[in-house]
Amino acid sequence: MWLMYNQTFKSFASNRTLKKWGLFIAIASLICLVSVDVFARPIYPPYALFQPYAYRRYPYRTFKGSIADSLTRDSKFKNFVDELKQADLLNPLQEACSQKEPSCLTIFAPTDKAFNALSEAQFKKFSEPENRVKVLKYHMIQGSVSNQDVDSKTKLTMEGSSVRIGDTSNGSYTINDANTKHPSTLANNGVIIEVDKVLLPPNF
Repeated sequence: MWLMYNQTFKSFASNRTLKKWGLFIAIASLICLVSVDVFARPIYPPYALFQPYAYRRYPYRTFKGSIADSLTRDSKFKNFVDELKQADLLNPLQEACSQKEPSCLTIFAPTDKAFNALSEAQFKKFSEPENRVKVLKYHMIQGSVSNQDVDSKTKLTMEGSSVRIGDTSNGSYTINDANTKHPSTLANNGVIIEVDKVLLPPNF
């Protein structure tokens, strides 16, 4: 009799222990589930910002028209578009790519806020026709930015000087001292990458 009682007690205690562990695991799982949005951080494939056409999972914006058309339709690039028009550089951004080159242009597009952040002296110097062309071409790259370019931390622009490419802790990249913004826009003749500062060539 005592043996039967002892076995029953042990079985009961074991079940209680299992229930406690089950409750603990359920609570821990619920906490992790609720907290996932707090700790989650968007992770994009390496180099996808510059080559969105090569990564299906990258949440890029697609635009069926040209780079020029895309910039013109986006109100936050109004100043950039106006400056491109004055420099006679908007029409070249409508030219189609060859079949061999999926992205014949890469454009770093400063927002209106970026232009407004220029000092009065910087904007006055920028407004000189020769300087305007120079600065705007510093935002343009012929072809795409390759993995090798990102690894080497530099890329030659159409102005003739190179920009510095850096990476950040949140998985994005910097161009010189400007922050880029995910996602980039894939037009039919290249990639548009939003930046929060106007890029100024060396010794400008």
